[in-house]
Amino acid sequence: MKIATWNVNSIRAREEPVLRWLEKESPDVLCMQETKVEDAVFPSEGFTRMGYHVHLNGQKTWNGVAILSRNDPERVDRDLPGGFLIEQKRVITARFPGITIVNVYVPNGGDVALERFRDKLEFLDRLREYAFDLSKEGPLAVMGDFNVAPEEDDVHDPVLLDGTVCFHPDERKRLREFLDNGMSDVFRTFNPSGKAYSWWDYRAAAFRRNMGMRLDLILLNRSAEEMATSCAIQAEPRAWQKPSDHVPVVLQLEGV
Repeated sequence: MKIATWNVNSIRAREEPVLRWLEKESPDVLCMQETKVEDAVFPSEGFTRMGYHVHLNGQKTWNGVAILSRNDPERVDRDLPGGFLIEQKRVITARFPGITIVNVYVPNGGDVALERFRDKLEFLDRLREYAFDLSKEGPLAVMGDFNVAPEEDDVHDPVLLDGTVCFHPDERKRLREFLDNGMSDVFRTFNPSGKAYSWWDYRAAAFRRNMGMRLDLILLNRSAEEMATSCAIQAEPRAWQKPSDHVPVVLQLEGV
């Protein structure tokens, strides 16, 4: 089973590169974030022609998540339990035979001085609780744009960025709580050291200068990690025409 996550930064603006990538890579599941479109006007036709089922949790202009899958899930749930930030469409969960996949777009937070940053921390707390509950049911992947770079090798300048949004100690602490309680950052399972990024700002020639952050993560519980055979960041689409500022992260599983 080949599963990928990609913050597409507006599916209507990025439909062509996403279709191009799907044609090239043919994943079984693609989790997209920042689709930025209401479900009724999501451009599903091109994806259904390629054989994908489309499940959505979107809103106009902001946020939005979607799951494309070759096989239709047994069940789809939307948002976090309890309705936290329910007006912001950030979570969609698909249950497949053999694995549950949570597709998440964590709030950016804007600035550490803002109330939105407090919301981000609470969102991560609630996501962790949700993940641990689902983990009791079997193999689990929680994947998407976490808007948190876990460690120093995941940012281009850890000294400059320390204490700023997406690399703040409070965010990183909450991410470590996933790992301290039985989940793995599977990219680092297969790539334990070295600089690695999945996002580069559009400004200041950041991609050409390789000034990025690794914000797009795949977290697996132990039973899912046992099935993982590889995990890689695919930077190529960042160099295409009209790219997203994020790139796909791709996980290979066996035995699903």
